Amino acid sequence: MTTTFLSKPQQVALQQALFSSKLLNSEIVTSGNQPSQEQQAYGRIAVMLYRFNLQKIKWPSFLKTAITAAAEECSWLANELNRCQQSYQAQPNDALIFEQNAFFSGIFSEELAYIDTLLWTEE
Repeated sequence: MTTTFLSKPQQVALQQALFSSKLLNSEIVTSGNQPSQEQQAYGRIAVMLYRFNLQKIKWPSFLKTAITAAAEECSWLANELNRCQQSYQAQPNDALIFEQNAFFSGIFSEELAYIDTLLWTEE
């Protein structure tokens, strides 16, 4: 596996989210590293982002689902997702879509790389 800056609980949260979304066939969750509610929400959103495919993402659907996932456990992310949703609803154009792609790629870069590694390893 490649080097990652994710903590063990963050890795576990991603593994659990991948397994529950059926992207990961076997449960390889590292035991003894229980993730926090916030880490679990973050992991679910990263997996959603991966599944929605960042290049072909349907922003209204993704943002609505991600806001729900982040609402209680990760207020700063829920606020950012709400901001993105309001911007998108006000003026959905190519520049805004590019900005949102860059924003989410930056926030979830480690998680998306880790997901790629896990899924590539499983194949």
